[in-house]
Amino acid sequence: MTLDQLKILVQIAESGSVLAAAEALHRTQPTLSVGIRKLEDELGLTLLARDQYRARLTPAGERICQQAREVLRQGTHLTDLAAHLASGHEARLCIAIEESCPVPLVLEVLRRLEKKYPQTAIELVGERLWGALERLEQSDADIAITPWFEENIQLQSFPFSRVQMVPVAAPDFLAEFTAHSLSLADLKDRVQVVVRDSSRQPRKKSLGVIVDGRRWLVNDHQTKKQILLAGMGWGRLQLHMIADELKSGQLEVMQIEDYGDRPQLEIRVARRRDEVVGPVAAELWKMFQALKAESGSI
Repeated sequence: MTLDQLKILVQIAESGSVLAAAEALHRTQPTLSVGIRKLEDELGLTLLARDQYRARLTPAGERICQQAREVLRQGTHLTDLAAHLASGHEARLCIAIEESCPVPLVLEVLRRLEKKYPQTAIELVGERLWGALERLEQSDADIAITPWFEENIQLQSFPFSRVQMVPVAAPDFLAEFTAHSLSLADLKDRVQVVVRDSSRQPRKKSLGVIVDGRRWLVNDHQTKKQILLAGMGWGRLQLHMIADELKSGQLEVMQIEDYGDRPQLEIRVARRRDEVVGPVAAELWKMFQALKAESGSI
């Protein structure tokens, strides 16, 4: 069985006759007839009913034709993939994204990349705090989209967006306090919900965690949000994650003395300076820069 024989079968089905299929494929009618005969002999099936003026597919031929279309589609995909790889394009790109980052903006870039390079597989890895940077530093990711906590001359980066962090709690939690403005001392014995750093070598920066205070550790921002909504603690969350809950009154912004209530995280797109950049990764970098310019996000 060859792809050419399957192509002949599909063309006969679409053209309605061997003669019309021969004209569409720019082949002779006897050549197509011989090809179909060999396919029938190999499969042990009659694919064409020849008892009428115009050849038509038998029920078995129709089933084989359905599968043949899928095989031909896969064959085309395989050919395109081989050409893509042979030209030096990457088979796979890994993008590490810290969960504070604005995912819709990232997905818009990936949508554009998928249209241009569908043969390159994309692995999008979610991390927390320093996790995305660590993946990039250890060459486990090609590009990282991450909060920029400190300068790193080993990495090339550019600002992409900003995320505002807001300390919030549920009204039931705040009802326990009589003062409108709270101090860190007031909160030391209350549960602060903190997202666990996903890096394998956590950094020493506390990022707003009260030293020696009570805390619960969670693995992601959504779990943290649900705990705060349940009135079981307090903590900082990204403003874009809780806009609806603030509007509905399910969460309230906390006024905390000497806490730096609303820090802004600069979100950057970063890559290593010392690694060769493939054509797809280079295009992805340009797409992030273009979207930043379009959206004016920072």
